[in-house]
Amino acid sequence: KQEADKKKKETDKKKQEADKKKKETDKKKKDEDKKKKQDAEKKKKDEDKKKKQEADKKKKDDDKKKKDEDKKKKDDEKMKKQDADKKKKDDDKKKKDEEKKKKQEADKKKETDKKKKDEDKKKKQDAEKKKKDEDKKKKQEAD
Repeated sequence: KQEADKKKKETDKKKQEADKKKKETDKKKKDEDKKKKQDAEKKKKDEDKKKKQEADKKKKDDDKKKKDEDKKKKDDEKMKKQDADKKKKDDDKKKKDEEKKKKQEADKKKETDKKKKDEDKKKKQDAEKKKKDEDKKKKQEAD
């Protein structure tokens, strides 16, 4: 009987150890599975974050590019307008200057013509006076 009890005790002990070992193995497997799952979730989360960051960066770059293009277009239009305004201003000034010059030339011609007329008139008067004086002198001599 004692022998049987002893054997049973050993068997029970062996069974307990086997159970303990199984329990430890199961726990280890469960922990590993949990870790694998966490790692996979973390990896997915990181990839999603990276994708989102890349998308955000691309959007930001595209927005900046568009903004720069719009600014360039606006600047180009402004420059074109400025050039056109300057050209118009220059053309107007040129036209005004030409008209002024024409007027000055006309005024000068008018003045020259008047001067010549006055000189001709004076010459004619001098000639008439001279003739008159000579006639008078001749008459006196004759008298």
